[in-house]
Amino acid sequence: MVSPWGDITVEYAVGDFSPSSQWPSNNKYHIKDYGFLRVTSIGTHPGDYASPDEPSDPGPYLTNGQWFEANLNNDEHTDLIYIGNNCCNRDFVLEDLMLTFINDGNGHFELNSNIFADNTFPCVQGGRSWLADEFDPLHPCGNQQDYTNGKIVADFNGDGISDYYDTSILYLSNSEGKLENKSFSNLPELFFLEGHGQIFVHDATYGDLDGDGDLDIFVPISDYTELGFKFGGNMDPCSGCTAQIPYTALINDGSGNFSANHKIPQFDYWVEYEQKHGYPLSQLWPTTTAIGDFDNDGYGDIALGWFNPEISHLYGFSENSSGVVYFNDGSNDWTQRGYVELPTNFFGANGNANDMEVFDFNNDGFLDIVLASTTHEPYYNSRVIQFFQNQGGTSFMDVTASISPDYAEYANGNPYSAWWVGQGKLHILDYDHDGDLDIIDVSTRTSVFLNNGSSFNLYDDFVDADEDILLWPIEIDGKYHYDFIGSHQICNPDRCITNFYQLLDPPSSALLEDFFTKADGFMSAIVEASYLGDEIRLMLQKSNLVHRSNVASDLLGFSSRSNNFQIAAGRIFGKHPGNFFGVTYESSFLRGGVIINQSSTHASNATRWFGNNRAEIFYQSTEAYLEMNLVNSGNWKLTLGQLINQTKVDDFQEEGGAGSVSYLDSQLRYSANYVNLLYMKHFFGIDSEISLGSRWRKSIQPFFLKASNNFNFQSFHNISNDFAGINLYKGPYFLKLTSNSVFGEEALIGFQFNF
Repeated sequence: MVSPWGDITVEYAVGDFSPSSQWPSNNKYHIKDYGFLRVTSIGTHPGDYASPDEPSDPGPYLTNGQWFEANLNNDEHTDLIYIGNNCCNRDFVLEDLMLTFINDGNGHFELNSNIFADNTFPCVQGGRSWLADEFDPLHPCGNQQDYTNGKIVADFNGDGISDYYDTSILYLSNSEGKLENKSFSNLPELFFLEGHGQIFVHDATYGDLDGDGDLDIFVPISDYTELGFKFGGNMDPCSGCTAQIPYTALINDGSGNFSANHKIPQFDYWVEYEQKHGYPLSQLWPTTTAIGDFDNDGYGDIALGWFNPEISHLYGFSENSSGVVYFNDGSNDWTQRGYVELPTNFFGANGNANDMEVFDFNNDGFLDIVLASTTHEPYYNSRVIQFFQNQGGTSFMDVTASISPDYAEYANGNPYSAWWVGQGKLHILDYDHDGDLDIIDVSTRTSVFLNNGSSFNLYDDFVDADEDILLWPIEIDGKYHYDFIGSHQICNPDRCITNFYQLLDPPSSALLEDFFTKADGFMSAIVEASYLGDEIRLMLQKSNLVHRSNVASDLLGFSSRSNNFQIAAGRIFGKHPGNFFGVTYESSFLRGGVIINQSSTHASNATRWFGNNRAEIFYQSTEAYLEMNLVNSGNWKLTLGQLINQTKVDDFQEEGGAGSVSYLDSQLRYSANYVNLLYMKHFFGIDSEISLGSRWRKSIQPFFLKASNNFNFQSFHNISNDFAGINLYKGPYFLKLTSNSVFGEEALIGFQFNF
């Protein structure tokens, strides 16, 4: 390229191999394939001081890029689209290319220009001055001005192949599955009229606006025509006048042809309000937008987030309002039904809505909004993500503090480095593959807000090859958690080199340790279930219809005695629903028997990296016991015994977490000692019963739970259960106070069935 200051060269290459051991890592992520793309700019610029907030010093151009997941060949593997960007001189912007990478299925990517109809990687940005009065609206790199958050990769023509859009650029897949430039034929002419100038859009979004099932685009253009032109390209008799280019909904006909719709409220007037740097007038404008059917009527509504909430009250909104939602009236008109305001920007008058996304984060059937904001002063220094909960399609409530405990981590800037964190892009995806949607905030301190059902918790322990941690989420290997692509810049006086790399989460020591705990909750529930024998044994000491209760379960059964034998059977309700059967033989000093219960339980297990797993477990517990009456006199009864327990577990499948495991039938076996003390007394017409008991094992009991992949999960349990209870009976009523080391503590008042 030829700039006003001499030749500039940009080279694309593959860097030399550099092993992961040479780069930072932690116990979860490490750097791999460093330099799989290397971009080098050679040549310098004299600096850029056109914007007081974004000055740059003389030196070489800095190159970087945005990365998008894509489906470029209709296979099951994630392909990549790279969109280059460069800075830092607006008076001559280097040409930035779109590169396409095909996944080979093993986590490696092949640079492939055959994806394009002309077999050439196209320029999609730059190649011109963004400040000059002279320009070519049909420039092959597009007619957009300045960097935008509104780059979109999506399937606009419905053939399964990913397409690309950015302001005045549209690449669609053709009948052969090749990407082809359809900008001039399929986009409205407003993007290419000389009288409109270079089009500036800070953000754009896509979704189904008209309810016909295809993807439309909303473009909140923040720009004016050239001097002396009206909107539409005609000359204006007022030679020094300009007209605002309106917000535009691009309605898709289903095949990727877009028509312009301007039936959106426009803020085309200025108000007297002193801006930064002494400007006397201000205009309210959106720096971010989103599409969602917020009232569930089948039509897409439009959300806008304000760049300058400090003047929202001068446009009829509340003071420091962060944005607004306009509702579709069913005929693609967003001016007829009024609006719903979004809550106050976190930073108030100093706020700047940077990016917003839409999803139902509380699972109530209504789409909610998450808004990332930054500050004007210090410029783009801080960042907060706010959670706006949809109240039935009639209002939005800020619930940030209640569901995002770490929301303020970057509210006062980046505590980890000198990089400001205000510029970023939100991604809504399933980061930990546990079935729900998480939030990835891509900035110079990339962070994840993990969805834990009732809260979103921050994870930001990533690594980079340099001080910033700018990472783009790309699922590369299909394993564990999301992977990323990062970059590393090295600059000399006349050139800058940017190396891109993969950031993968292999089964490192911490990840493996976490995996080994996936079955702990299930095994603990099975061990707990085996303790039901303590309750059933006490039931076998009574006759007729009897009832016992603890925190976890209720037991209702019938017990019958004949000579020295006693048989009992009944139902178990509560946490361990099922049936039980027991038979006992008792002499003057000894008592022994067998108890069998067939039950199930719902168990869960929380892990850090694999999410919350849950399962319904069916089992049969068989317990044989023999006890000796040490004291059996008057109101006192003291017994000492030993038991052998075998609990058989049926096959079961865990659900809800990442990397779900199928478990095979397994067995828990152990022996234990126990002691029971029972005191019974009748006074004032009340039957009282005090019981104390404990079971224990001298050694720790290992428990193996078999998985379908021939892997055994193992945990160790100290088989012990201490319990105490007081029961007071009078007629059909009873008062029960219980303490149980396994099942917790309970105070229970209810009916006693004892006939």
